[in-house]
Amino acid sequence: MSLVQFLRILAARKAIIFATLLACFFAATVTVFLLPPRYEAHNRVRVDITKPDPLTGQMSQQMMNAYLGTQVNLITDVQTAGLVVDDLGWATDPANQAAFEAAGRPGGDIRDWLAQRIVDSTTAKFDSANIMEISYRGTDPAQAQGLAQAVREAFLKLNREQRTNTAQRSFAMFQEQAQRAQAALSTAEQERTKFAKENGIVYQPGTLDLETQKLNALSSASTVPTPGQVVAAQGNPQVAMLKQQIAQAQQTLGPNHPTMQALKRQLAAMESQGSGGSTVIGGTTRADIQSAYQAQKERVMAQADKMDQLGQMDAEIAVKRDQYQKLAAKAAEMRSIAQSNDTNMEPLGNTNLPDEPVWPNKPLIIIGSIGFGLVLGILLALLVELFARRVRSEDDLEFASGAPVLAVVGQPRPENSLTSRMLRLIDRRRAGADGSLAEA
Repeated sequence: MSLVQFLRILAARKAIIFATLLACFFAATVTVFLLPPRYEAHNRVRVDITKPDPLTGQMSQQMMNAYLGTQVNLITDVQTAGLVVDDLGWATDPANQAAFEAAGRPGGDIRDWLAQRIVDSTTAKFDSANIMEISYRGTDPAQAQGLAQAVREAFLKLNREQRTNTAQRSFAMFQEQAQRAQAALSTAEQERTKFAKENGIVYQPGTLDLETQKLNALSSASTVPTPGQVVAAQGNPQVAMLKQQIAQAQQTLGPNHPTMQALKRQLAAMESQGSGGSTVIGGTTRADIQSAYQAQKERVMAQADKMDQLGQMDAEIAVKRDQYQKLAAKAAEMRSIAQSNDTNMEPLGNTNLPDEPVWPNKPLIIIGSIGFGLVLGILLALLVELFARRVRSEDDLEFASGAPVLAVVGQPRPENSLTSRMLRLIDRRRAGADGSLAEA
């Protein structure tokens, strides 16, 4: 089909096109004035993502996007809308109960039905990285403002409850783990004390054992005295070392502790040996001191494997103590969160009172109806032409017969019609191209 044939069809079926255009225009005009207007109220919530969440810790960008998407979905969820229904008392309103029964929902839950109506009119999106906008559409401006405010309050309340419940569950979990870690730490310390008693080791955690301290004292004393010099009890480095160890032990141990009792007995024995003027280290010459040093060294070497095992037990106790302290600190943190009402969200500003309806958009609908009516009219005209095809020009005849038209016999076209002028213009251009027709 050529452009000329298409224009002739539109000219012949212009009544259909015009009627369709008018029908769409009047239908759209009547509709936009009959439909109830919709007003949209907005408010905003700021989500604090500048500091790590104490419940979840550091989050990657992907996890943060998922978290923010979850908050948007939570706003348009029946769980949040259900809190709005409860706060407004809609479920007990006789008018809502009558509407619920009229809707034909036997056996359903009126609370969920009302909550779904709120969800259908609520939207949420992020305007920026951490600013979320909540919108509600209603037929009344004041009602839209009130429900938008109620949705935001319900969302913040639900967020606080979820954080509190999560913190309480986390506190219970960390508290249980801390108690188990404390029991394991206590058992390890008891096993270390039992091992030291069974092997006769006087040992204070974080310091050298008594035998090693004696060895160090003898090692220092062996370099001081010269032949013929006497080492008095009151100047014995072993006594001074033992007194220092007792002073340190008194800061952490009670007077009846087995280790404290053993140290005191050792000190009393040393002081009793030096009370008669005899030497504490078993001699008055360097040779006597060296002999005592060698004997003490053999005793220390004999229990070296036991000291290694005791050191391993100390290392395990240090790990268990660190684990217990971390779990106890985490449990305390979760308990403080559960007892507070802090949240990482806060409302921004007030909910606006809409002045103009956002729907229906009358100019847009009317202009769109004109375009739609024009397109629909053209399609109907072509459809009618398809089922009732007519020959209106020599071009139609050539197209239908497949043979060239030699002459046209009939009444001349009206000279003043638009179609006639357009067709003459097309004929002139065609005659000029073929070189076989004269200009009219």
